[in-house]
Amino acid sequence: MGFSVKPLTHWVIYKGYKVRFTERSPVRVAGVLTTPTGEVVFTYEPTSKVVTLPEMRVTINDYGWELEKVAVDEANGKS
Repeated sequence: MGFSVKPLTHWVIYKGYKVRFTERSPVRVAGVLTTPTGEVVFTYEPTSKVVTLPEMRVTINDYGWELEKVAVDEANGKS
């Protein structure tokens, strides 16, 4: 397969979320997270280990720990 969603699944477990995958490929994983506040659509880039949520991009390490959080507006060069 050549790619792993293990860091993502660790992150999901640490956050206490549930996950449903809608797409899995070596370059992109997509799905829906069930959080205490409702469902959130996400994408995940396995090579860079970046989880993109509607309002935030979260970079995680191999163990699912958050390394950096950036608001989507900041990530797109907007303030």
